[in-house]
Amino acid sequence: MLPALENIPKTDSDWKIWAWHHRDSHNRIRSGVFKQKGVILTDYQVEPINPNDMTSFLQNNSNLHDDMNSALGLQSTDLQDANLGDERELAAWIKLHALEHFYAEAKSDA
Repeated sequence: MLPALENIPKTDSDWKIWAWHHRDSHNRIRSGVFKQKGVILTDYQVEPINPNDMTSFLQNNSNLHDDMNSALGLQSTDLQDANLGDERELAAWIKLHALEHFYAEAKSDA
């Protein structure tokens, strides 16, 4: 897993860096799922992140996670219902989100 996904973005620049690493991780997971299972997962748009439309980001990200976890037989958590403007919720979301990437990358040999 990319350690950058454990960083809590605080500035627009932080979010851009985090989003790039996030996209890279999903690309590698999708590639691993295809190589292992022959399944093509939908590539939902999660980068760049529009700070004025976090609802779309959360929905698209949730779709990516639901698809990858289903293909890999992993359990999903609710990553859509979050207020990323609240520091505590953001920190908790980042931790849960990074864990899902860790397990998905490991299982997909990403």
